[in-house]
Amino acid sequence: QSGLQRYRCAGCRRCFQSAPKHRLIRNRELWQSYAWHRQTLASLGRETGLSARQVRRIIRLAPTSQPKPTSTEEPVVLVTDTTYFDRYGVMVFRCWTRRQNLLWYFVGEETVPQYLTGIERLRQMGYTITAVVCDGLPGLIQTLTTLGYPVQYCQFHLMKTATRYLTRHPQLLAGQELRRLSLTLPKSTQAVFRVGLQEWYGWWQEFLKERTVDLATGHWQYTHRRIRAAYRSIVRAWPYLFTYQRFPQGTVPNTTNTLDGSFSQLKQKVHVHRGLNYRTQIKLVSTLLTTSSGEQKPTKNVH
Repeated sequence: QSGLQRYRCAGCRRCFQSAPKHRLIRNRELWQSYAWHRQTLASLGRETGLSARQVRRIIRLAPTSQPKPTSTEEPVVLVTDTTYFDRYGVMVFRCWTRRQNLLWYFVGEETVPQYLTGIERLRQMGYTITAVVCDGLPGLIQTLTTLGYPVQYCQFHLMKTATRYLTRHPQLLAGQELRRLSLTLPKSTQAVFRVGLQEWYGWWQEFLKERTVDLATGHWQYTHRRIRAAYRSIVRAWPYLFTYQRFPQGTVPNTTNTLDGSFSQLKQKVHVHRGLNYRTQIKLVSTLLTTSSGEQKPTKNVH
């Protein structure tokens, strides 16, 4: 049976007026179907027997989803990151072992205090955080380490940083070798990667010290600044690149990919519904984050 047949008595429209529970179920499922499927207001109206105007009103009045409470007994390996839309960003705190979003909130830009506030809220909710996986936001890793949390620097973010300095196709041999070395990071052990990095630096040390002098001003700068910057980014992140290897295999990830994948899906779903106002878009993002936290996704039909 379709949703239209389930919640009507012999096709009578007045059934909805006398059955608020059925109407609530229909509205909730209509909103979930709108969030997860590529359906227009007209197509949803045809499935439910409502006009496009009624469907629009239901969508506008849909409540904002909140994180689902989960058991706090199991220790949490926390993966956290922020993704941005046109006018705002959403900061998400996700449990790696449960594959659930424990907390999220909307921000103008990501800052260290906002991350610390989220972690403190999780602690007050009763969660025990055994490790944190995050990107290289300046000051974040050092602060978390000072607070006593083992921190894993996302290796994927470091590889992106190195690529930003070196490009995908470096022209100089030193850059080509450093890029190849950086791409081996996810499959390397700390000892193997250290040897490779030391050998690279030993070979190119004098090359990196080359300077270019501006004859007009007399000022100088390093000739190969971008290669130096890529190397320094690896050196700065070094103490936190292999934290995951101190834990039993598979218990701590070495990247934030569990969030990056959901962010890609999140932006794709929001892009489908172009033209949403700010409040409705916020509700849509919250619904998608809640559903990706373990709640069953709706089927295509609206029930």
